[in-house]
Amino acid sequence: MKVTGQHSFPVAPDRVWKALLDPAVLSRIMPGFERLDLRGENEFEGALVVQVGPVKGKFEGQLALSELDPPNGYRMKMNGRGAPGFVTGEGRVRLAPAAAGTELSYEFDVQIGGRIASVGQRLLDTTSRAITKQALENLGKQLEAMAQSTSSPPPVPPPLSAPAPA
Repeated sequence: MKVTGQHSFPVAPDRVWKALLDPAVLSRIMPGFERLDLRGENEFEGALVVQVGPVKGKFEGQLALSELDPPNGYRMKMNGRGAPGFVTGEGRVRLAPAAAGTELSYEFDVQIGGRIASVGQRLLDTTSRAITKQALENLGKQLEAMAQSTSSPPPVPPPLSAPAPA
């Protein structure tokens, strides 16, 4: 199955890049993530609960990034197994400066097998698009929150007062 698309973010590519490499950010944006742990340089391990039609289950898997070109993109390999079946895939994420911030594009080849594949290609396509869309929208919200927290001026400390004379 091919998964491709694009999404725009109103922040610079270096900010999107940092967020995409942060396990804490990734675990918050991906629907169904139970955990995502850094296991080595650019290697992650995690658990994800997915439902496709009537088939629902947990996948345990690995994610590895390679050919990192900050802040322009990287290649990604993933694999996961669970009661509903298996998923493997690889692809590329690209970031490009845009007038309004950053344009992210992605293209992946994904193989799915087991019970989860029995729901049919159309339902798999629809579900993968919905999960990807939600993850990218969540990333946009995270980037916006991060931008607001870094652009807010620090609180002004109260004025120092001299101790009262004794």
